[in-house]
Amino acid sequence: MTDNSVADRVLERLLAVEWDDDDGSFEHRASRGQLTQEYLGRTARWAQVLGAPAQNRWPFADLAKAVDPTKEPDPAQLRELVRAGGVYFTVQVLRRAAESALYWAALGDLPKQRFPELDDPYEPLLLLLERGGGFRIDNGFIELGYVSVPYRSLTQRAEQEPLPIDEATLDALDAEQGEL
Repeated sequence: MTDNSVADRVLERLLAVEWDDDDGSFEHRASRGQLTQEYLGRTARWAQVLGAPAQNRWPFADLAKAVDPTKEPDPAQLRELVRAGGVYFTVQVLRRAAESALYWAALGDLPKQRFPELDDPYEPLLLLLERGGGFRIDNGFIELGYVSVPYRSLTQRAEQEPLPIDEATLDALDAEQGEL
């Protein structure tokens, strides 16, 4: 069963992202690095469990299609997302990542029902975007502006220990980074 309210909430979060927030990107560089690592770990674990053809799109595989290839977000939501992303969505990987989060949200609670042991793969990505805008990819790294995180292999990322992404932990990481 799907729940449009989940997709509505994710769309609201994506619409609120300040894609060019250089100050936020700098202030949150430590937490954005941790969120990127956790995003990579979670998506790798999901890709392995789902048998998703992630190798050709790693680290931005379409996990939602592997859960339910027939479900898509509301076309009006996609149009609104692309409109709001504007020029920043000329960076295809950024657009694909945001759209993937919306596609996942369109599944509602189906993924959690099928795989209750796995955490939401897109929550770290949403938090990353909310803490300082976009990113780009270059030579096997996700470039966050002030931090670079290597993709590593799907297997390596799937085996990594989960990282905490609660607000208190993320804020503490950024405070510690700011003191250096």
